[in-house]
Amino acid sequence: MKAIVAHQWCEPKDLVLDEVPKPAPGAGEVVIQVRAAALNFPDVLMIGGKYQVKPPLPFSPGFEVAGIVEAAASGSSFKRGQRVLAQLGSGGFAEYAAAPASAVQPIPDPMTDEEAAAFPLVYQTSYFGLALRGSLRQGETVLVHSAAGGVGLAAVQLARALGAGKIIGTVGSEEKMAIVREQGADVVVNYRTQDFVDVVKRETGGRGADLIYDPVGGEVGERSTKCIAFEGRILIVGFTSGGFSNFASNHILIKTYSVVGLHWGLYRQQDPAKIAQAWDALWKLYAQGKIKPVIGARYPMTDVAAAMECLTSRRAVGKIVLHW
Repeated sequence: MKAIVAHQWCEPKDLVLDEVPKPAPGAGEVVIQVRAAALNFPDVLMIGGKYQVKPPLPFSPGFEVAGIVEAAASGSSFKRGQRVLAQLGSGGFAEYAAAPASAVQPIPDPMTDEEAAAFPLVYQTSYFGLALRGSLRQGETVLVHSAAGGVGLAAVQLARALGAGKIIGTVGSEEKMAIVREQGADVVVNYRTQDFVDVVKRETGGRGADLIYDPVGGEVGERSTKCIAFEGRILIVGFTSGGFSNFASNHILIKTYSVVGLHWGLYRQQDPAKIAQAWDALWKLYAQGKIKPVIGARYPMTDVAAAMECLTSRRAVGKIVLHW
């Protein structure tokens, strides 16, 4: 089969299209013929050896796929030809991918393959972040950084679905403002021309945001402390800026707020039951029409380097999807 392969820690331009062995289902596994795969920022970090997980070289990146079941281990509930999506540790940018059955979900009939590939990571992360780690309550004000990205738009949609009172999103261009409003934000800030701290304070009467959803890190996370409410929560879900945020413990104490981390993948080992609970909630919200992936760009799998450049340059809105 064909696969995109990293033979060494590399830049996107150094990825190669190789012929590799087609996987067979191991114990408890499902092999999927990949029709669509979603691109995520951790894919770029992983091929460069900068992600918290480093697979053995050579490997194929790709965390999310959608397609049809090619084969399943004996006793599996999945059947050949069934439409499914899956979350992987790696290996999704290939014609076939093997996944643990526990990481595979049937695709609802109305959902396209592209939407299915774009669904798992951002909605699971955002649901865990807002509902579980962030303890979002009805009527609270939520600030979502990088709100036009895949995880940001999922957070905006879910914050609205879960009963947030006011949603404020930050974006990096005027062109992205309209889509974030369309997806449920009440206020959208172009951080290149406005100070999000001033806007949050103005929109909340000086109180600040109750929950700040931060996939950016660096200075954005640090400045978020200036507009966090009493008993607010700053939720750290990533570092797309390339920098880590430094928080002063005395400031956390004096203002009485929390800094909360979320490494969603760790729940696979520590508390997988919560992932199943999140799937139940997410499928109900999808069926109700309250959440739906936004596909901002599509690329052939062979143009993965261009797709990664589009992602890291922050030109895309929503998710980037690859296809064979």
